[in-house]
Amino acid sequence: MLYKKKWPVQSHYKALERGYRHLQKIGFQFKLAHLHVSWPSGIAFQGFLKQLPYVITEHYSGYQKSRRHEWSRLAQHMARRIMNKAQVVCPVSKQLANSLQEFGVDSKLEIVGNVVNTHIFNFQELKASDAKFRLLHISSLQQETKNIKGILSGFKKALEKDPELHLSIGGDGDIIWLNKQIEAHKIPSGNIQVLSALSREEVAQQMSRTNAFLLFSFIENQPVVLLESLCLGRPVIASKVGGIPEFIGTEQGILVESKNEEALAEAILQLKEDFRNFDLQSISIAAQALYSYSAIAEEFRQLYLSVRPSIASGHPDPNLAPQ
Repeated sequence: MLYKKKWPVQSHYKALERGYRHLQKIGFQFKLAHLHVSWPSGIAFQGFLKQLPYVITEHYSGYQKSRRHEWSRLAQHMARRIMNKAQVVCPVSKQLANSLQEFGVDSKLEIVGNVVNTHIFNFQELKASDAKFRLLHISSLQQETKNIKGILSGFKKALEKDPELHLSIGGDGDIIWLNKQIEAHKIPSGNIQVLSALSREEVAQQMSRTNAFLLFSFIENQPVVLLESLCLGRPVIASKVGGIPEFIGTEQGILVESKNEEALAEAILQLKEDFRNFDLQSISIAAQALYSYSAIAEEFRQLYLSVRPSIASGHPDPNLAPQ
């Protein structure tokens, strides 16, 4: 345990190597690897896995210029090196692809979106319990990225014009801090509900009871929670940042400028007024066709075959024999 605390990257490398050697020992052989975290897991491909080709899925917003200061130059150098030795890097949005190119990634880029468990997030009729127009926000509750204060301020402005609004807000962040912010914004208890950390099934239940999902972040790539909302058949209100404009149009909801609380308030009121014009089932059908397990699996299947055709043929690759 002390070793892990003192040398986390080295410990991570050793753990990956031990796992790989164990799989080899019991008979597994590998033709291709798929990384979902470039750093630090990609260090394995600078060492004991250097002969194994790999692809990377990337969804970290830290590659965007405004967040690069949050991690060390050494980590950035290693992440860049790992990605530039990948066969293909798969950012989840065009905006992230542009950020990766600016970051110095020159490997082939192919956009493959995030995936949604549509066994949980599938179309559900609206289960309204009263006349209130209900909004939902679930996140890490980090002010630096999710702009919780902006959500509460915009909601309060909308509430002053329409008292029949309700916001359920919560997640796996600091609930004590959240309650203090709600109190500071003087939002009546009858118009807001605080939620603790929820399972995916519980998130889906909450979505089924609300009219729309609300996200007012400073920075994003392709937020899975918005995809989940769409797959369940709920429109969204979101800030126009990162890759969000690539998949949210007028049929899926309303976009507003980041930090513009007045615009957020107006969007809430507008969505309530226009809510009957949204075809909830069509929203769900279209989203599930793009983000379900089967849809994303097929995209990756085609990608794997383009990188390693021998995967389809079943013939062994002499370059990938166990070490």
